[in-house]
Amino acid sequence: MYRCALFDIDNTLLIKKPTIAEIVYELAARENPSLTMDEAEKAYAESELWQGQQIQKENETGVRMADEEYLENVTGIYRRALGLGEKACQSLTELFGRDYKKEYQLMPGAKELLGRLQAEGLSLGIVSNNHSGVRKVLADMGLEGFFGCMVISEEVNLYKPDPRILQLACEKLGAAPGESVYVGDHPFDVLCAHSAGMAAAWLPANRFMEIPAFIDPPDYTISSLLEAAEVLLGEAYSRRT
Repeated sequence: MYRCALFDIDNTLLIKKPTIAEIVYELAARENPSLTMDEAEKAYAESELWQGQQIQKENETGVRMADEEYLENVTGIYRRALGLGEKACQSLTELFGRDYKKEYQLMPGAKELLGRLQAEGLSLGIVSNNHSGVRKVLADMGLEGFFGCMVISEEVNLYKPDPRILQLACEKLGAAPGESVYVGDHPFDVLCAHSAGMAAAWLPANRFMEIPAFIDPPDYTISSLLEAAEVLLGEAYSRRT
């Protein structure tokens, strides 16, 4: 059994509604009624992989891409993947740029999982590429009290997949990376965990998310937080990858 469990937020403990893929689908379907939700989900997976690679590049070089260029690249992925016209692309860029209106929902089983882990004596923490405002969201959703630390990228100027952000959380909790596991939805969450010397439990955001060849496979691939409990508590687990 692990002594420490760290969690991502989006698509792990919380779900944004509407999702980005749902917004993209709604906009793109106005131009192309034959578009499917699967196509939008595939484009989302491609966009997320690019963003992970870009953040890694910025971590390595210390040079940050301008926000406008970053948004243009993200929008360009959807344009190419879905054949979007200029109007739809402009709408997407505007939505991404002003942080689209959304509501958070709890991932099914989130409170039950955290309560069980807390009762078993695990140290729990949050590590997220996010902004300080997410602290209020976690409090409003009744999750804040479960965590011994919250390491938010905007506050510490460290961004996954930089392993130091996970190592910082372990330090705050008094846990060694080797006795810790990180649960996240992004392929670069897996890279970050392994680079920090931790195990990785991967909960892919959708069925089109893939671990690229340059990232070692996750220690565990899970499909729900129920399976996360099996991993974190060392119970029988047959889907180790």
